[in-house]
Amino acid sequence: MRKLLGIVVLGLLFTNSSYSFEIGQNVYFNACTANPKQYFNSPLNIENILEEVPNKIIKLEKSKYDREFQTNASSTINLVDKKITLYLSNFRDMTIKDNEGIILVDRRVSGATSIYEIKHKGKVIAWGVGWHKNCGDGYKHVDFTAFRLFVPYMDSGKVKIQNKLVELKINQVKDALLDKDKLILANGDTISGNSSANTYFYHGASFFEVDNENGINFDLKFEELNKKIDINKLNPALILSILAKYKQVDKLNDYTQNNFDKIYEDFSNNYWWNVWDGFIFIKIDNENKTINNFYEKLKKISITNEKIEKLYEAKIYYALPKEEIEIVKKNCLSNDSYKDIFELIGNCYPWHSSWMIRSIGGEPKY
Repeated sequence: MRKLLGIVVLGLLFTNSSYSFEIGQNVYFNACTANPKQYFNSPLNIENILEEVPNKIIKLEKSKYDREFQTNASSTINLVDKKITLYLSNFRDMTIKDNEGIILVDRRVSGATSIYEIKHKGKVIAWGVGWHKNCGDGYKHVDFTAFRLFVPYMDSGKVKIQNKLVELKINQVKDALLDKDKLILANGDTISGNSSANTYFYHGASFFEVDNENGINFDLKFEELNKKIDINKLNPALILSILAKYKQVDKLNDYTQNNFDKIYEDFSNNYWWNVWDGFIFIKIDNENKTINNFYEKLKKISITNEKIEKLYEAKIYYALPKEEIEIVKKNCLSNDSYKDIFELIGNCYPWHSSWMIRSIGGEPKY
């Protein structure tokens, strides 16, 4: 079995030192870091939403970026009566032109990349360039840690290209995406902890819409989003984060009341606990009163600095002791409703309050 697996792996990638490349050969990066040391012989495909375009070897001479050969790649989008093509040379130099040869975009990518087509209902509607900085080893909840999205669209009869740097997340949210007229994608939001060590890099999600009529739309209202994704197909902690982002207190309370055990199982397995430090990044009414009330809730259920330190000393970072969860559960479910999101979090998610509070959307404080 091990021998068979080894053969499969060798068939998937070429290492620079052990393989002889040929003119006309197609090579791929599979989004494997910004400075890949290996090439793959098959493209990256994520749920038929994202597909890697082949890089064709055109010269067996060193490129200006010190790679052992030179390449070209291209992809075309049909936009009304125009053809818009993205060209990529030597994994770095990209140009977008219309069918008349007019240059719409001309830039150098900061690292080595392929072109990644974004498809909806089998049609290419956008492109991206980028990579996963750890080649999928770590941060597995996000597909690209850097992805520059390019979306051509028509505006008053003229072609425009909108671009946006995102941390693209498809695999974790794919089951929630509904088959609608417009494509919905997700950004892997970083949710701050009390320090860099406690920060949830790329764990959150902001959904956005992509089409060739309006470009990229990040300004989806909750009512719109709720018609475009099945939020209940997401994992529990991500559902909480999205409901918190949109300040859906009643829905958050209903979901908590009906799924408490499932929520805390997800937290225990996949998310470390981190008690909010009282610092908030968005503008809120009665800030000092809100913070004081939160810490009163902590006292009520005996969450103290001493207890927190003991858990850290015991290296308990994810799954809290059962007795602590039972205390929170009894306290949380004893209330039928909550007046605001901070009261709900203080009663139901005190140990994971950084995740919850830093998910809340709003106008930046500074």
